[in-house]
Amino acid sequence: MKEEQKNTIDYTLDEVSSEHVGEIEAIKDEDIDQLEYTPEEEKALLRKIDLHVLPLMCGIFFAQYLDKQSLTYAAVFGLKKDLHMKAHDYAWCTTIFYLGQLGSTFLFSYLMTIIPRVPLTGACVVVWSVCCMCLAAPSTKQGFWVGRLFLGIFEAVVQPACVLITTYWYRKREQPMRAAFWISMNAIAQIVGSYLMYGIGKTNPGKLADWRVMFLVCGAISLVAGLLFYFLVPISPSSAWFLNDREKQIATKRIHEESDRFAINKFSVEQLKECLNFDWLFYSAFLFGFLITVTSGPIIFQSLILAGFGYDKYETMKYGSPAGAIQLLFVWIAVFAVKIFPRERAAIAGCLVAIPLTGSIMVLSLKRSSGWWVIVGSWLGSVITCIMTVLLSLVASNVRGNTKKSLCSNAFFVGYCLAAIIYPQWWLGTYRGGLIVTIIMWVLLIILIVFYRFKAIHENKKKESASFEAEQAINEDDFTDKENVHHRYVY
Repeated sequence: MKEEQKNTIDYTLDEVSSEHVGEIEAIKDEDIDQLEYTPEEEKALLRKIDLHVLPLMCGIFFAQYLDKQSLTYAAVFGLKKDLHMKAHDYAWCTTIFYLGQLGSTFLFSYLMTIIPRVPLTGACVVVWSVCCMCLAAPSTKQGFWVGRLFLGIFEAVVQPACVLITTYWYRKREQPMRAAFWISMNAIAQIVGSYLMYGIGKTNPGKLADWRVMFLVCGAISLVAGLLFYFLVPISPSSAWFLNDREKQIATKRIHEESDRFAINKFSVEQLKECLNFDWLFYSAFLFGFLITVTSGPIIFQSLILAGFGYDKYETMKYGSPAGAIQLLFVWIAVFAVKIFPRERAAIAGCLVAIPLTGSIMVLSLKRSSGWWVIVGSWLGSVITCIMTVLLSLVASNVRGNTKKSLCSNAFFVGYCLAAIIYPQWWLGTYRGGLIVTIIMWVLLIILIVFYRFKAIHENKKKESASFEAEQAINEDDFTDKENVHHRYVY
């Protein structure tokens, strides 16, 4: 039987890894296998999990993006002037952040194998909240850079932690929709952050610079989110304070039923060789991560773009905030589009790319007197998150083999970090140079998506035309997508 195509965006873990299966086994008692429950009981349990766990994950994701976005608000409200930053100095504020994030990612990947994820994540959120508040203190650009470095180091834990925690609580078919909720916090933080900075600027008595107050407020929000997460999110379903004993057993069995019984907790050198030997999935994952991130300038530098068109700092905040609402709209359009057309993910991604590409061209080509058209172009140019979700779903759905899946996921993240380190340097001086590079990168991404689609179709036809009479070994789960004769690529 051919492998069933997935009907939803799966940008969470494709399956519970072997180390997590061990945790599930540890909380499993002798009666779990014999436990039976009704659909009504499971529905009620799911509501409880949604009410008690999901909002707390959304909270730390919101805090993380608010911290990231606060830099561009601070620049408009006097950061560059007060710390005597030139264009290249400001660009390094973003570059240094992602250098810290890239360097700490591998450390946290290891720590999450020996320390429970929930307290580790909560502690990191608390530490980064302190780092964020400390950004209000520096009187030199060098001191500010140090603060940004530590902020990047401790924020690196959030996304992988949210992915892993989602797999602890939800079935595979439930994971994509829940992940869409916490990913949507990026857009909501963009809206809230703009109005928060606007309010601070209007009400601040002036004893402390507006941008310094902004970092204090963002840090305080992160501190609250981190403490709530640390104390309220259970380490596992068996320790959930909001579930009774039967519900704990049901929650445990739900995930145990879908755990990978044949997971191989061993690094495969052969799968590493397969990836490095010009494997199209491995290098596509890296390029997806690089190209979707290198085009993020219109989001990070949106306030500076609008200011460059002559809008004052309050107009910049007010007119920039709807970009978050548009981001949110298209994230959910992407989710439901892939659910309705699961075999057309590459085509959907290509159509979505046309939106920010159009916006970037508008902003680049319009004159200062164009008014609302410039603002609309800046909104469209920041529609990026929805494209990332679709591309991640392609990576998650197509790669097979435990080692290869890990390598491809890491390739995407390395591409993401390298792009985030590089692209701020293209926005030195005026915004026009950054927009030109962004447009070129969008075109390259479209070309890559077209290649990906036709390559997947070609590989599927090769598998269809081949004759596979022999049965594969029972442990198919550690076969790569090339080795698994039943695997068909999603495109």
